[in-house]
Amino acid sequence: MGAEQVLRAWWRTRRAMRLSPPRLEELSERKWRALQPALRTTPALAELAGKPLAQFPITDTADLRADYGRWNSLGLSHGQCTALADAAERGEDTGEITAGWSTGSGGGARGLFLTTAAERADYIGQSLARLLPPSALLRRQRIALHLRSNNALYTDVRGRRIGFAHFPLEAPIAETAAALAQYDPSILIAPPYRLIALAEQGVRFPSLTHLFYGSEPTSEAERGFVAERLGLIPQPIWQATEGFLGAACREGRLHLSDHALVIELEPVAGTQGFRPIVTDLHRRSQPVVRLRGDDFLELDGLSPCRCGFVGRTIRPIGGRVGNLWRFDSCTFIPRQINEAVEAELGGAIRWQALADTRSAELRTAPACPPDLAQRAAAALASLVPVPVRSSSDLPEWPGPKRRKVVWRND
Repeated sequence: MGAEQVLRAWWRTRRAMRLSPPRLEELSERKWRALQPALRTTPALAELAGKPLAQFPITDTADLRADYGRWNSLGLSHGQCTALADAAERGEDTGEITAGWSTGSGGGARGLFLTTAAERADYIGQSLARLLPPSALLRRQRIALHLRSNNALYTDVRGRRIGFAHFPLEAPIAETAAALAQYDPSILIAPPYRLIALAEQGVRFPSLTHLFYGSEPTSEAERGFVAERLGLIPQPIWQATEGFLGAACREGRLHLSDHALVIELEPVAGTQGFRPIVTDLHRRSQPVVRLRGDDFLELDGLSPCRCGFVGRTIRPIGGRVGNLWRFDSCTFIPRQINEAVEAELGGAIRWQALADTRSAELRTAPACPPDLAQRAAAALASLVPVPVRSSSDLPEWPGPKRRKVVWRND
C-alpha cells in the first residue's frame, strides 16, 4: 500500500469535513453512483444495481453472515472468505486481499470483513483525518493497538513517521502493562475494560497524547476514572463490521461518518433512540448497502459542533438494542441502568446488571464494599418495576468484550 494513497484519502476526508450539508449530500450522491459497478458484480445486490438507494431492501447482519459469498464483488465463495479470515487471524500473509473477524459479541456467527489494499489505504487515511489533528502527522507517532487480533487493516499504517504495535487482549494485564510501558505509545486504542485494568495497574505512559476506546460501551464515570489515572479522557471510536461508523472530534463529540456513509436512523420502539441502517459508499470488495446494525444510538441534541464538521453528532454508544430492558409498562436503555448503578459505585468497581420480565440482578466484584453494593442495588430497584437481588460473585471479565447491561429473554 502506497503512502500516496493514504495521503489522498486523508486529504479527501479533511476536505469533506469542511463541506456544508448540501455539498455533503451532493458528495454522497456522486459516491453512490460510483459504487454501482461493484454492486453489479455482487450476487446479493446485482439485480438492484443502478436503482436509488431507497429501493434496496434492508438486510440484517445475520442474513449477510449466513453466506459471505453472496456479499462480495470479488467472486469469492463463503468458504474462501472464511478461510482468508482464519488465515489472517493466525498471522499468515494473504496477499492483496485480506479478511478479518469481528470480536463476536453479538451472538451468532461472527462478522467478517474483506479489504483490498486500496480500501485499507482509504480506511487508514480516513482514520488519521478523523482522529488526529494535522499537526500530529508532523511528529513521529507510536500507535499501540490493544485489541483481540492483529490485521493488515491496521498494520499497513506502519512507516517512517508511524510506528505500530499490537498487544493482544489474551495476555495477562500485568504483562500487557509492562509491555505497553516499555513501548511508551503516543496513541493508545483499547477496549474500556482493559483501559480500566491498566489504570488500576498504575501504569504511566509519558508520551501518550491521544487515547481512544472502541469495541464496547463505557460510561462517563469509567472515562473519568481512566482519565484520573492515565491523564487523558478516552475518546470514542465507533467501528463495527458494518464500517467505520463514527469518531470523536477535537471537541470530544462523536460524529457519524456522514462524509463516507449513509446512516439511516430506524426508531427503536419505546425509546428516543435508533438503530443504524448503514450504507458504506467507499467499500467495493464487500459492499455494505442498507445493513441494519444492533447498536443503540441517541442523537446528542446539541447545537452544531464548533469543530466545523457537519456530520451528525450522537452520544457515545451505550449498548445493543437487544439489551434494552423491556417491561410491560416501560423500557430502559443501557445508559439509564449505567447512571443509576454508577451513581453509587463510581467508575472503578466491576459490575453487571441482568434482567428479564420478572426480576433483575446486580452482580458486583467480590472486592466491592457491601454497603456500596447494597446502595447500588437499591438505586436500581428504585428505577425498574421488578424486584432486584444482588450478589458479589462477578469474576474478572474474560474478554474479548464485556456486557455490563444484559437482557435475558424469558
